[in-house]
Amino acid sequence: MAQAILIAIGSFLPMLVMLVVIHELGHYFTAKWLGVKVLEFGVGYPPRAFGIYTGKTKVLLTEETQLINLPNANLLNVGSLVRIYSESTPEGLLIAKAILVQGANGKFPSNPELTLSNTNLLQHEGKIKSAAIDHLIISDMLYSLNWTPLGGFVRLAGENDPSIPQSLASKSPLSRAIILVAGSVMNAIFPIVVFAILFMIPHDTVTGNVIISDISPDSPAAMSGLTPGDHIVSTDGKMIKSTSDLIQSITFNAGSEMEWIVSRGGSPVSILITPRVDPPEGQGATGIRIELANTVTTKQFHPPWTALALGATSTWDMLVLMKQEISRWISGTANPEFSGPIGIAQITGEITTQGGARGWLMLSILISINLAILNILPIPMLDGGRLLFVIIEWVRRGKRIPAEKEGLVHIIGFAALIALVILVSANDINRLLQGGSLLGS
Repeated sequence: MAQAILIAIGSFLPMLVMLVVIHELGHYFTAKWLGVKVLEFGVGYPPRAFGIYTGKTKVLLTEETQLINLPNANLLNVGSLVRIYSESTPEGLLIAKAILVQGANGKFPSNPELTLSNTNLLQHEGKIKSAAIDHLIISDMLYSLNWTPLGGFVRLAGENDPSIPQSLASKSPLSRAIILVAGSVMNAIFPIVVFAILFMIPHDTVTGNVIISDISPDSPAAMSGLTPGDHIVSTDGKMIKSTSDLIQSITFNAGSEMEWIVSRGGSPVSILITPRVDPPEGQGATGIRIELANTVTTKQFHPPWTALALGATSTWDMLVLMKQEISRWISGTANPEFSGPIGIAQITGEITTQGGARGWLMLSILISINLAILNILPIPMLDGGRLLFVIIEWVRRGKRIPAEKEGLVHIIGFAALIALVILVSANDINRLLQGGSLLGS
């Protein structure tokens, strides 16, 4: 039991961190590209474990710059952590209106005496990289690792206030939409890249003649006229050279009539068959058992351009399978089974144990696709929920929903998501205590 828990944690957490970083990099790069100030790139949620400040942001100093905890700018030391309130010039330069220096207790003044005529200022923190009479160079981009390992975030300047310099809210609806969808786009690109790499790596491929060895009574295969010994040549025009070819073809066409070409006694025979959506246990969609005869093992690999195309096709195939599964949920022919972080960790551990690195990668692909879809849905607090408000603003010709009302919707949505995660996790824990496996084995 202890070993299984260690494997689950050791395989799930790296996967979660990888997928979160990939997702957040989409937001990060598009925000930088579109001129939005990125304040923090965080893995996990606070409290913060540790952080590193990077970057070189130039901030101008003037006679009007207020210094808190310091008598003059000459005492601003390299390496000091500062909080700066800046305004922007028409040329995009930042001018410090006030600078707070972290105290000896590691905290900023709780009630600084600031007299700022302009309250629409960029608030950013960082470490002083260099100091001159008229300007500072500060590292104000924070990369943080946080103690709650169930997500990540990119903190942007002015997410709700368009008057703040270099803020997200100051950008056009199109720019904000691009930044919001970029995370899901990265999660969708990840499977294509991983599949492409796998296709480029030399690997053994086993092909041969797919032969029907047995047929269940009253099954679609029995009613269609298939007989044991038939060699399945093609399905709907696609050549069948391996058992995986046939399984994939049947899975993609469950509930739809197919045309199979089989070789019987050396002659081609056309068979019409409709795989079942919800077959009896142990029979499969068509009711056949198969074996691979006259096998040939070849070493295969593909050049990058071909591998990318195959990666895109494989990713699309997984999307089709997910669509079919959702359709079965809606039609009532299949029951949805949800897992929270605990359940997903157990599944990851079991698949890693059974399938090794390849199984781990395939599961990461599946979860990445799920994250791409989930995050783009109009669920409050997620990217899709924020995107919905941007679309509403565009439809209303630039008239925004008040930030307070939007924030309330996201808070309610976040509370609902947390409640759902707790409920599903409780179910996962109950199943684990009963000794069950989420893989059904």
